[in-house]
Amino acid sequence: MAAYDPDTDASLWGDPTTLVTADALRAAAQVLRDQYAHTVLCTPLAACSLGRVLRDGDARVEIAGNAALPEGVQVWLKLESSQTTGSFKVRGIQYKMHRVLHSSEGAALRQHGVLTFSAGNAGRAVAYLAKENALRATILLPDTVPQDRIALLESLRATCRRVPGQRLLEEASQCLAAEGQTLVHPFDDYDVIAGHGSCGLELLAQLRGILGDMDPAAPVPVDEVYVCCGGGGLVSGVAAALKLCVADYFGPGAAPPKVFAVEPVGADSMHRSVACGAHSWCAVDGAKGKTATAAHGLAPPFAGKCTFRHVQEYVDGVELVTDAELKHAVRYLYHEVGVVSEVSGAAAVAAVIKKYGAAASMPKRIVCLVSGRNIDPALLRDVMEERL
Repeated sequence: MAAYDPDTDASLWGDPTTLVTADALRAAAQVLRDQYAHTVLCTPLAACSLGRVLRDGDARVEIAGNAALPEGVQVWLKLESSQTTGSFKVRGIQYKMHRVLHSSEGAALRQHGVLTFSAGNAGRAVAYLAKENALRATILLPDTVPQDRIALLESLRATCRRVPGQRLLEEASQCLAAEGQTLVHPFDDYDVIAGHGSCGLELLAQLRGILGDMDPAAPVPVDEVYVCCGGGGLVSGVAAALKLCVADYFGPGAAPPKVFAVEPVGADSMHRSVACGAHSWCAVDGAKGKTATAAHGLAPPFAGKCTFRHVQEYVDGVELVTDAELKHAVRYLYHEVGVVSEVSGAAAVAAVIKKYGAAASMPKRIVCLVSGRNIDPALLRDVMEERL
């Protein structure tokens, strides 16, 4: 028998030939706003006094207090960390469940339940939303996941199965075939991407409220938006929304911002995919699918196929950050902004500090998405105490 090849298993991947449309993005946002406002929150857009970064001779990195930004520069944080389950994941997963429940597949979902594979925020969102919708949830997790994370998912009535990491996709495929659950992919799914796009539309509406009518001579509402990227679901939806729907909020002459995905150096599957022009896996020390980063939420071993096509179409670049830079951004958010972020959640801020922290100039308007707050207290303490 031939060895299982997840790349050829169509049941586990989104359709890379179909991109979300402006109408699909608007429809998803309206459903979430009108029917699920109690589970998918409108998250704050907070102004940020992003201080300049100083580097001394010992290569220690510190934030320069509340040092002012260059004149006229504005930086905002879109705090998806304040969502109900502590991360943005509820947006796309709630919309996916809604779509299935209101389709011909709804009866099967109610009978057999939902399946996902995730060691982190997607699993938490699936478990929470399955409980909210009175559905059974099965979460496949790598066998390296600590017991306290499993206990949290089980407290939400999810069934958890530990699987060797290299067999996670094969196990998911076998479960779907044998048990008939509905797959809610953590990121590589059209409806999940459309649901995450609601964050981008919400951001445009908030910027419209802040900025008002645009100056025709400067028709870009914001210059750059930075979004973390693991499998690529969030950045795909947000980038598509910003590129396709900016005119809905700022008029037909408005130009969309540049959108940058941010990945850890040790889990750079999307960066590899963009560089070679084809869907790719991570590789560390020559081992396909191996990752090496403290940003566990950004460490799926592969980019999505559907998300890769969205990144190709709508994202202007992929920035890479080190674990040291990610942890520094966690400390910055905690001490200077009063925001608790997981390591993955601070990726966008890390990229902006890296890119502009010591620069003489920077774009006038920047938005960073802080994607999640679900950090283990002991890890947060270690990050706070660590010195680079």
